[in-house]
Amino acid sequence: MTVEELVSLRGVTRTVRLPDDQDLQILQGVDLTVRSGDHTAVIGRSGCGKSTLLNLLGLLDLPTSGELRFQGTPVERLGSNARARLRGSAVGFVFQQFNLLPGRSALDNVITPLLYARGSDFWRRRELAMDMLDRVGLARRAQTMPNMLSGGEQQRVAIARALVRRPRLILADEPTGALDVGTGQAVMGLLDTVATESGAALVTITHDVNVASLARACYRLESGVLSPAQIPSGVPA
Repeated sequence: MTVEELVSLRGVTRTVRLPDDQDLQILQGVDLTVRSGDHTAVIGRSGCGKSTLLNLLGLLDLPTSGELRFQGTPVERLGSNARARLRGSAVGFVFQQFNLLPGRSALDNVITPLLYARGSDFWRRRELAMDMLDRVGLARRAQTMPNMLSGGEQQRVAIARALVRRPRLILADEPTGALDVGTGQAVMGLLDTVATESGAALVTITHDVNVASLARACYRLESGVLSPAQIPSGVPA
């Protein structure tokens, strides 16, 4: 392992048991390495296993077989509490549907992850959240409720929330799926810029080839098999 390696999968499979007691293999022998500063896209149709792969990268699930390492540690050796602490401190999630708390302001939504922080990050949580909102261009909207924000503004709040704890790994699950093309491109540019500035790795899970073309490394997931892909903008997935 190099000092830059953040997360790696070697021969990873994921199998689930169906109600009829049949096994469904979702991922088959996946190999993937993500290093700090990388921007990686994984593209594929619905049902190909993209969400399952994201859950493994985000330490939400464990492989059925194979090896998953995070910062050099085999994740299978960690208990659920240890994985939760590692996920909370090192992984930021950006979802298609934003998942903002409806009764809380933009500022309160960004503060939320810092409620679980320790030390100065906890005591400076309002300052840190305002700084992150400013970085995504929404400081003036800090006290605005989500239902009064546009789709693009809500996504920028979600990005600020994902980045406020300075995660090492940012996982973006169909981050532009609910946005128009122009807003989606702006959001991806912002996400890439902020991730680059913080030295974080960005992994984008998408079916949109235009989003995938913005990444510096691209993979296609098909029938649970992950392989390198060259996808120029505008080519159908």
